[in-house]
Order: sequence, then C-alpha cells, then structure tokens
Amino acid sequence: MIAVGYEFPSLEMPVTREMIRVYAEASFDFNPLHLDDAWMADATFGRTHYGGVIAHGLMTYSLATRMLTDVVYALGGWHERCEMRFKAAVTPGDTLTTLGRVTSVRRLNGELLFAASVEVRKQDGTVVAIGDAMGRVPAAD
Repeated sequence: MIAVGYEFPSLEMPVTREMIRVYAEASFDFNPLHLDDAWMADATFGRTHYGGVIAHGLMTYSLATRMLTDVVYALGGWHERCEMRFKAAVTPGDTLTTLGRVTSVRRLNGELLFAASVEVRKQDGTVVAIGDAMGRVPAAD
C-alpha cells in the first residue's frame, strides 16, 4: 500500500470556535489571539490585522498528522516526523482539507521507511500549512 505516489486519504474538518477553545484547553495555550475577539479587534501582527480570533497553528498540524496516522497505524506502523511551515491564518468558519503524498520509500530491516509531502488548505484553496513527513510500516513479504 505505501509506495511512491500513494496519496493519503484527505481529511476535511470545519473549524469552529468550540474546537479552538477545546484545543486551547488541551494544549494549555490560552493566548488571547486564539480566544479573545475583543483583544484581536485591535491587535496587529506586523502588517496583518485579523479582526478576530485565529486557530492554533498546531491544531492545523494535528490534522495533518492524523491523516498520516490514520493510515500507517492501521498498517502496524507510525509516523516519526512531520515538519510544517504555516503560511496563512485559520479562522472560525474555515474548512480545512489535508493532502499527503508519498515521495520516497526504502526498505530497511523488514520495514518500509517513507517520506511524504503534506499540505493543509482552506476551502478557497489557500495553503495554510505545508511540509514534509516521515514514517515507517512493516514491509509486506
């Protein structure tokens, strides 16, 4: 199943204020930029003004890693690394979609070690995060 060109099944997730609040509680990250619309109404980051709360970058990251884990864990493997660069903010009301594609595979000691490109996009196609991942699964003999 894991081979060069394999595309991980995409996940689609609508982002809600409740989801952001729950993630804040789970991560203990109560930064007002994630929870306080009044504070964000006046906040400017460089030249960017969001006008309202934004989701945690690592919440977006967790959706990408779930995409990987949903496949490789079921095969008896795991993902070992995922590095992402955040490109755009995610706000309540956005819908995120993951994309992932295996870019290389090598066999080592009865396992397949793979690398993949990963990406998360908003409903309008805006890339919000992009990166690379690695993992391993048992090799089918």
